[in-house]
Amino acid sequence: MTDQSNEEIQSILNHLNDWKGEQLSIEKKERDDLDKNTLSLEEVEVVHQMDDTDDYVDPYTIQLRGKGTVVHTNGKAKLPLNSYELPIKQLLSFETSKEFMTIKTDRATYFIKK
Repeated sequence: MTDQSNEEIQSILNHLNDWKGEQLSIEKKERDDLDKNTLSLEEVEVVHQMDDTDDYVDPYTIQLRGKGTVVHTNGKAKLPLNSYELPIKQLLSFETSKEFMTIKTDRATYFIKK
């Protein structure tokens, strides 16, 4: 990662840490697919993932931990492992305000609202 991307990631981490204790709405738009989740944010950290031979899993992610739900068209389900991961290897851009954050990567766009 470059110094610039490290600064961007630190800025994202700082913003998310300010939201600890808040109920977040997370939407992930990837091509024509939209995933919706909610999360009561307890912890935020950068996690190094296990090596991936097919290059699908990013080596580093921002992990949001807390109890949450996956929102389906026919209801809700418990968020697996009480965590949500934001890949950061190919971070293209991000925008933040007091109420929302938008993170764009090479694979998806994430909209996070409190």
